[in-house]
Amino acid sequence: MRMRSALPRLVLLLALAAAGCASPPTFDQVSATLPPIPAGEARIFVYRDYEPYQSLAWVPVFFNGATIGAVGPGHVLKRDVPPGTYKIEAKSEGLWPDQAKTVRVAAGDSVFAKIESFNSLSDTGDSDEFQTTFVVVLVDPVVARREIGSRWYDADGAASRAAALRR
Repeated sequence: MRMRSALPRLVLLLALAAAGCASPPTFDQVSATLPPIPAGEARIFVYRDYEPYQSLAWVPVFFNGATIGAVGPGHVLKRDVPPGTYKIEAKSEGLWPDQAKTVRVAAGDSVFAKIESFNSLSDTGDSDEFQTTFVVVLVDPVVARREIGSRWYDADGAASRAAALRR
């Protein structure tokens, strides 16, 4: 008798847990509904592969030193920006040559920046500590569009901005 009364509660709890774990739509699911690039602006996409053996942290991303949000594993975000020169960086524990990239965009341009990560031993000399290094890679638009199709689209970064603020 007691088991029957617990079963509906268990089902409700599992349903609520599943709803809380719902994933955002993929880029392919929303790409047809994205508004065109606003007149006089360019669009920069920032994305990461889902690599469960690497960092699962949301990494803050900067354009010219200003935080524009954060991108998580398997996610893509976009920013519409005025024409100009942008240094795209990701917050990183480790250092790597040419780890940030600088791009010049004109009105109507689309640029794709992929954040790659790898774990390594800490450069502090303590061999027991690992650090994650994030590197920005500029990707050809044809290749990038194919890569981001299955990535979760984070709208205009509502979740990514919140994650960046927690850092």
